[in-house]
Amino acid sequence: MRYQAPSFLHNRELSFVLFGGKGGVGKTTAAAATSLYATGQRPEQKGLVISTDPAHSLSDSFDQPIGDKVTPIEGTVNLFALEMDAPKRLEAFKAKYREELETIAYRGTIFDQEDISEFLSLSLPGLDEMMAIIEIAHIVKDGQYSLLVLDTAPTGHTIKLLELPDLMLKWLDLLELMQKKYRYIVHRLTGRHPKDKVDDFLAKQFADVRLVKSLFTDQKLTEFVPVVIPEEMAIEETQRLLDVLKRLKVPVRNILINRVVNESKCPFCHSRHESIKESLKEIEQRFSSYNLIKVPLLPREVQGRERLTNYSRIILGEELPELEPVEPKVAISLGRSHWQGVDKVELILFGGKGGVGKTTSAAATALYLSSLDKKRTLIFSTDPAHSLCDSFGQEIGDKITPISGADNLFAMEIDANRLLEELKKEYRESIDEVFNSFLKGGVNVPYDRAIMEEFINSTPPGIDELMALMKIMDLMEGREFDRYILDMTPTGHALRFLELPDIVREWFKTAFRPIIKYKGVTGVRLNKTAELLLKRSKQLRLVEGVLRDAKRCQFVCVTIPEAMSVAETKRLLERLTKLRIACREVIVNMVVPPTECCFCSTKHGEQQERLKELNDLGFNITEVPLFPYQIVGLEKLRLMMEAIYGVPEEKNSRLVAQLVAGK
Repeated sequence: MRYQAPSFLHNRELSFVLFGGKGGVGKTTAAAATSLYATGQRPEQKGLVISTDPAHSLSDSFDQPIGDKVTPIEGTVNLFALEMDAPKRLEAFKAKYREELETIAYRGTIFDQEDISEFLSLSLPGLDEMMAIIEIAHIVKDGQYSLLVLDTAPTGHTIKLLELPDLMLKWLDLLELMQKKYRYIVHRLTGRHPKDKVDDFLAKQFADVRLVKSLFTDQKLTEFVPVVIPEEMAIEETQRLLDVLKRLKVPVRNILINRVVNESKCPFCHSRHESIKESLKEIEQRFSSYNLIKVPLLPREVQGRERLTNYSRIILGEELPELEPVEPKVAISLGRSHWQGVDKVELILFGGKGGVGKTTSAAATALYLSSLDKKRTLIFSTDPAHSLCDSFGQEIGDKITPISGADNLFAMEIDANRLLEELKKEYRESIDEVFNSFLKGGVNVPYDRAIMEEFINSTPPGIDELMALMKIMDLMEGREFDRYILDMTPTGHALRFLELPDIVREWFKTAFRPIIKYKGVTGVRLNKTAELLLKRSKQLRLVEGVLRDAKRCQFVCVTIPEAMSVAETKRLLERLTKLRIACREVIVNMVVPPTECCFCSTKHGEQQERLKELNDLGFNITEVPLFPYQIVGLEKLRLMMEAIYGVPEEKNSRLVAQLVAGK
């Protein structure tokens, strides 16, 4: 593969660079390193790197505090960073435009002042993506920064971000429709309609969203850089991402292939090198129309300005310096026995930073539990970028599917969008019931009907995730399975998911309140609407009850012994405590075995410091080795299962020896 310098580093005309891909592939590192190098090449210009992931890592990457305020990067004169606090920024947005929003709602709906106030107080899901669009528009219009670098959330939510401008235009169309109703009434009464500040507000928002939409697709100014690692699950997810980017006409020229294991005399490293050969070949064939940039697996974590600068030089094709020999430290200990009682829990949630092995750990746990007894176990995923099918090595999809070769084990990759469409259908039927009664009485209210129909079409991103959990509640109520295992989205969106039940219960009430009010006007008996509201509210209360019942639900945190992952794990465990969701177990995955190899010993020694940090937290820690091959399919998952749930003492040293030998 012939090397070609990446345009996102040397093209001085670029003003907007986005990094995306599967969780844990190195997006934040690539974004931070690119912003650092590019601004160094443009000393006369200012650059800004922004994180839109709710679980921010830019602070960890630059090794300095950043937060929700534009912060200068230490040691630079023209690079700044921002980790957006979406809820805080939404509150500021609503405070600034509250009068305009209240006026539109009052003019265009049958909401009274109390209803409107409650609606504007809602904390809706999907804020991270929406506020990112608004912030990007503000920064671009301000013109202070010539380069904007975006560190995005993992694939599923990045796709939502890219699709959001169209959804936001629908929201604005809804507001415009409300204003149009007012204009119509005023015109009928006075014969004219002078523009006011509501019209100015709508015009500004339309212009801002269209600006961002055009920027996403600007072939000259913009580039999206997918980051992938040579593993099957990452390749499939990258393909899905590229398909969406092509559909949305977002420019892609380069793909960064991260963590490529080079050839080595070390048996363990050699085995890892051999295990990725087919994946590298597949990447080169499948993505041959793009400039592919290989970045080797590095022996030390990329954190801090110096190492980020070196990382950018590696992207540019510079050679790594030779490693100094490092004495191997402590051997890893496998198969802790403290996981007793895991089979008694009804719902197990697996979460953590992207790329740490959540899906693999969840799949191995499902395999273990289904082998214990004759109880039926269902593993399911709510991540928009599903990986269960890749992990089990078989097709799964949106229907409950038996796992071939495993008794009592079933899997499901929930199509949350389909569930949301079903909800919208129920809502529209309720609307039709109301407005058809108006027509029978000789009254036509086309604007009101259109507004109510558009309201449900403009549901915020994120609400579809809760539809998925309510689907599982249907299954739990039906007692179809004995145990449920949830493979969650990466940290930031997983926490948003866990906070959703109470938020969305309020959203449902707001969405259906106008219909209930119309009932009083029409005299229609809204049995279907009432039943739907009652059912959803009951399910949401059940969700909250299950999540906070330690006897029924446990959260298993998965991490790796690296600084950025450990920092995110600490924040996750703190939030779980505040949410009153029980978590006792922490799986520390991908622990490098101690070999005589300089590379492995360097990595192993660095990991021991992180393991000490994790052991000091007071949770049950289970160390799982880094296998020299990908964990895909039942045979490999059973090895993972043994590593997590117990290896006899005499077998422990033998397994470690096999790993060191690359077997």
